[in-house]
Amino acid sequence: MKYKRRILELIKKKDLTTKIYIYMSSKSAGDDFDSYEQNYTNANLNPLVIKGYVRELSAEQAFYKQYGLHQSGMKEILCEEKYRNYFEKCNKIEIDSIEYQVFKSGTGGRTLIEKRPYRLLRVVVSRKD
Repeated sequence: MKYKRRILELIKKKDLTTKIYIYMSSKSAGDDFDSYEQNYTNANLNPLVIKGYVRELSAEQAFYKQYGLHQSGMKEILCEEKYRNYFEKCNKIEIDSIEYQVFKSGTGGRTLIEKRPYRLLRVVVSRKD
């Protein structure tokens, strides 16, 4: 149990963590709304700021560890498991003022969300082109 507490303390430590801005969006009918085409306008809300351990993922690691992922500008995020919903439903992810791909079920694995031991979450995001 001591090992588990030590890992969670390291994840929450200020020196090791980075601020991750997660933007949710609200759907509204814009000026050009057509009820048959269902063209809604998404507006970003204020960001939710979470802290997590962020590290750069090299192309070799991405290629050998996760097949099918985009290989340039990838980051690996370790954070608490309670933020899983945020990553699944967000509209925009920003780390150090650089925008990254969001999780969508049909994007072909550009964002990877894995559950890790000790109530941790591993998220691999790729840079938006």
